[in-house]
Amino acid sequence: MLIQLCYASTRKDHQELLQDLSDILTTAVRFNRLHNINGVLYYAHNSFFQCLEGEKEVVEQLFEGIKKDKRHQDIILLSKKEIPNIQFSDWSMKYVQSNKGVDLFFKAKNYEYFQPTKLNETQIVEFIQHLLDAEEVTLKKVSEDAEVFNSSPKGYKRGYISYI
Repeated sequence: MLIQLCYASTRKDHQELLQDLSDILTTAVRFNRLHNINGVLYYAHNSFFQCLEGEKEVVEQLFEGIKKDKRHQDIILLSKKEIPNIQFSDWSMKYVQSNKGVDLFFKAKNYEYFQPTKLNETQIVEFIQHLLDAEEVTLKKVSEDAEVFNSSPKGYKRGYISYI
């Protein structure tokens, strides 16, 4: 049986944000390819939203592991449901960077900023569709951004703008 599981969490101040994102995506892509899991990850305002799709037992086991990840806290299961097919079939883990479209989506729902824990079932479905349609940021891009950030003693180099 295929399921879709969506959760939100708060980022613990573990290491550098870009390095954490790079590590999370690298691990997710590798693990998900091996276990036929698909999904999407979104991060903004110190919060993660992740949607995982795959066989029930595998997704539930993965979620138990995620709950133990020290980079997350306040993990909240937003939705878990049986699905007829995988929506994120093109991605083992799609990453969507913080963007104006998501800001507008949340403002249209009367939220000041990205607050995934406030979404109801209908809004989660709408948000997932928004993420499906959004431009993907590649793992290579996230890794390059992490290198730029980590190579500069004061963070970002002059002129470099982060959209995370």
